[in-house]
Amino acid sequence: MFFRRHKLYREELNLTSPDSLLQLGREASWLQFHLGISRYGLYSRSSPAIDKLLHDMQDFNTVSADYSQDEKALLGACDCTQIVKPSGVHLKLVLRFHDFGKAMFKPMRQEREEETPEDCFYFVDFQRHNAEIAAFHLDRILDFRRVPPTIGRLINVTKDILEVTKNEILQSVFFVSPASNVCFFAKCPYMCKTEYAVCGKPHLLEGSLSAFLPSLNLAPRLSIPNPWIRSYSFAGKEE
Repeated sequence: MFFRRHKLYREELNLTSPDSLLQLGREASWLQFHLGISRYGLYSRSSPAIDKLLHDMQDFNTVSADYSQDEKALLGACDCTQIVKPSGVHLKLVLRFHDFGKAMFKPMRQEREEETPEDCFYFVDFQRHNAEIAAFHLDRILDFRRVPPTIGRLINVTKDILEVTKNEILQSVFFVSPASNVCFFAKCPYMCKTEYAVCGKPHLLEGSLSAFLPSLNLAPRLSIPNPWIRSYSFAGKEE
């Protein structure tokens, strides 16, 4: 019911289509970041593109929102009696910007001062968006330069996600909570219930935004598994 009313509202304001996309220019921070990637790091120590990229991710309006590819692969094939998530257990969305920029959004689930209970089963451990931000800054300080640029940002879940997404599954998981906050949840990638929803206050939601690397079509590369990876199934452990 909420989404039906919101769809009519969008149609009345002619919000059914995002603004027309601009042509990609060579000065675009996303392109400069991608062009600066080398075998030694994702960016050089003196790269001016990184600060501009961080600024753009902070300020640019979104033109599209969608589930990530791995979550789409699990939609419809998820056995919710088990938690099976090959790339993490954090609800995430792909947000696109007007100049073809793309970033991974991970919403805040716990307040910063909350601690993980001692009896918490690790499959449902706290998901901390600010760990993504801290990882980028620590990696930069240690001069590894191997973590994609990441910022913290307040996202308007109605304006920046619901109004711009064309994914009907994502549209269908939005609802208004008893506290009058706009909420959404994963359709079934790992946790399929409204109890695991994330909510704005009433629309604003803090989260992390991590810049995407170039697509594999444009930049083929070898993917090396994390040697400390943990298993996301109840049976067996990773080798």
